[in-house]
Amino acid sequence: MLPPLEKAVQAAVVDHWRWFGNADTLVAAIPNAGAMGQPGLTPGLADLVVLGRGLPGRIPVGFIELKRTPRSVVTDDQLTFAELCHSLGVPHAICVGRDEPIAVLERWGLARPALV
Repeated sequence: MLPPLEKAVQAAVVDHWRWFGNADTLVAAIPNAGAMGQPGLTPGLADLVVLGRGLPGRIPVGFIELKRTPRSVVTDDQLTFAELCHSLGVPHAICVGRDEPIAVLERWGLARPALV
């Protein structure tokens, strides 16, 4: 079975936050796919921006880069963006699949665990 497309993973993570997100938080997709040379788009920018008081670091904003599989390529631009975030104290995570970014949202205080 093929892993879901990154777009589907992104939708699932945002939907999970809509159902289980904590008050005064935000998880939003950054529409930056295919940023190659398009005005205003930035190659390497993460897939999700997250806002919330529980985030680690100095400011209540963070980013999540989504990958379909553990073998998905992390581009040089994505690594540069991740390094910039870390150097500025901005939380950033590169996550694989659907469950890993949801676990990050829970760890960062943006969503409560779903009851199983």
